[in-house]
Amino acid sequence: MSFGQVEGFFLDTCVLLPHPLEAMSKACSDFLKEASSLCFLSSSVRTEAFDLIEQSHDIIVVNLRDRLKPFFEANNIKELTNKDGKIIADFFSQQKSVIKKQSQKRSNVPYEILGAIENFVATSLHSLEDGRKLTITDFLAALTTELAIVKHDLEAPFRGIKPVDITPNDSVRSEIIASMVPLDLKDADHLTSALLKDADHLASALEHQFRQNKWIIFVTTDDTHILSKEPNLREIFLQCSKPEWALDYYRDMTKTKSPKQHICEMKNYTQRQKKIVNVIEKTIGSRIIIETK
Repeated sequence: MSFGQVEGFFLDTCVLLPHPLEAMSKACSDFLKEASSLCFLSSSVRTEAFDLIEQSHDIIVVNLRDRLKPFFEANNIKELTNKDGKIIADFFSQQKSVIKKQSQKRSNVPYEILGAIENFVATSLHSLEDGRKLTITDFLAALTTELAIVKHDLEAPFRGIKPVDITPNDSVRSEIIASMVPLDLKDADHLTSALLKDADHLASALEHQFRQNKWIIFVTTDDTHILSKEPNLREIFLQCSKPEWALDYYRDMTKTKSPKQHICEMKNYTQRQKKIVNVIEKTIGSRIIIETK
């Protein structure tokens, strides 16, 4: 009889990206400080994160490249001083509206990059002594360097988490999707795209859990698409949690038998549970015995 069979935490992309809400950001930070050694990053999460950061970075780069110099020319600015702050503030205000039309609805990353650059520009201008001028060429070069730094800083948390190289089985993925429908029909195309990415992340966690025969807790801040479906996902043996409570689930699971043994000793099974066990058995090539009366 085996107890304490807990592998750790699979992280969703949103746990490692900046949050607009300070409380949420603190919850993720506190969790990672205590549990980072127990955290894992699936291939799908890692790919989604780096793609998202790259795409967001490119959006900002293109907008600054195509719009900033013409903006300076239109305002007859050939050099910058510490008195040009309000004019630059107008430019960044305009860019927020532009980015809103270009970026993914679920992503805050473009705004995070733009905000970091805006703060860098404000600090740079305010640090200029009275009478000192900064050429547009030098300013744009500094901006390019800062953009690269911001991109690196956003990627850094994902590089620090142990990767798990896994491509989830299509059947496992399908069972995850079945547990997350019906979809909200509003903005159905967007939700379908989001659902497929989430399904990859969740299926990776579930498949890894049964391959290792150790419990996995999927940690996310996504209330709308994942945590709202938590009872359905728990029914098929995948525990999801907000960062605030993830360690509580971990402590409880250390008192629980391993996933396979837990399933073997269950008395009754729902149709969903029977189906997911059958799919997992075929996927991992190992029998999980279901007792029948």
